[in-house]
Amino acid sequence: MHVVRRPLSDYLRFEFERYYQHQAPAGEDIHILDLTDRPNLLPDHVGDYWMFDRSTVVLMRYEPDGRQICRELYEGDPAPFIEYQRLAVAASVPFLEYVKSE
Repeated sequence: MHVVRRPLSDYLRFEFERYYQHQAPAGEDIHILDLTDRPNLLPDHVGDYWMFDRSTVVLMRYEPDGRQICRELYEGDPAPFIEYQRLAVAASVPFLEYVKSE
């Protein structure tokens, strides 16, 4: 799942072309949630995170300029993050469908 707004940054275009464009046809399930023309359905405090096996959450921390500072293991209940994922997936489209519409 990748949440984006247009125009895409140079880095996102690079990531789409060099990684997603090859991984999606190979079977990786990549979804895009484009918030350019819609409100964000996730709470404002929800940042970037990884979730493993719907039980372990790792929070990603960034500098204001977008450089990653660190990753932090979330020690709380993963239930809110499972719900955030459910909402985002329901509103997203598969990567290959997204790039066809661009």
